[in-house]
Amino acid sequence: MAGVVRRTAHLPEWKVKDVQELIEKISKSRVIGVVGLREIPASNLQQMRGDLRGNVEIRMVRNTIARRALEASDPKIRPLADYIEDQTALIFCDENPFRLSSMLEKGKKPMPIKPGAKAPKDIVVEAGETSFSPGPMVGKLQAAGIPAAIKGGKVVINQRITLAKEGDVVSAKTAEILKTMEIFPKLVGLDLRAVYEGGLIFKSKDLCIDVGAQISELSLASAKAFSFAVEIGYATPETVGPMLQKAQSKAIGLVMEAGIPVPSQMELILAKAASNAKAIASLTSGEMAPSAAAGAAAPVEEEEEKKDEGDAAAGLGALFG
Repeated sequence: MAGVVRRTAHLPEWKVKDVQELIEKISKSRVIGVVGLREIPASNLQQMRGDLRGNVEIRMVRNTIARRALEASDPKIRPLADYIEDQTALIFCDENPFRLSSMLEKGKKPMPIKPGAKAPKDIVVEAGETSFSPGPMVGKLQAAGIPAAIKGGKVVINQRITLAKEGDVVSAKTAEILKTMEIFPKLVGLDLRAVYEGGLIFKSKDLCIDVGAQISELSLASAKAFSFAVEIGYATPETVGPMLQKAQSKAIGLVMEAGIPVPSQMELILAKAASNAKAIASLTSGEMAPSAAAGAAAPVEEEEEKKDEGDAAAGLGALFG
């Protein structure tokens, strides 16, 4: 139920109206979020609003109005007011918070970093040829700390270099050379701070998940659970088929091993019995398998060799008296 804003002597009529309208909007929305707008150019913001139209509604109001509206709403929603600071907007949608976070991240655009801003990540310039023509550009690169030279009529960066570490303040010279080289280390867009849905407040860090990795882990867990269920005989619509196949294989193995006269398996049982009978007949008739004969031939050959050596020794003894 929407809250009621009491008008005071210090609150103009238009503010009362704006707050009341915002309270109504909050009460009718399934998902409410607080986003930051800092450093988003007006043209980019308009483009983002157009891209999100139909899925997300963005309301840009004064922070005091947004805070009053949230504080006058359902008690479970009120904590969102703690995230109202700096340049802020409220967003409303029917998407779940995780999908909303993903949509806003994908909508961010690379922008040049400004002098005095902190590097959002390590800013690296890779080695190799550039698109610049030989001339003053070599001096500018070198002045910015980039090891550049002219090779084969082209400006070449001799080695990979890190111009700024994550968290470092970017100097004006570095910001200028990065812009010239079209290296845009900063992604600018709607910065999601917190979202409300179903009585819960989700912080931005709670919504940053690797969807691909999560799906992979779920698939692996599902495969392990399926194998375990089949192994212990836990019957479900998915495991009944493999369980019956496994039981059939074990039953056939038991029938073959024990020689149980099962009509459907008689052909295999008789084939095994015939093979066993042939082996027994070979043993009783004194015939040996080729492998056994080969094994027996070796001692005979060794005995003959020893006999020949003995005869040769006897001949030599007779010869020399």
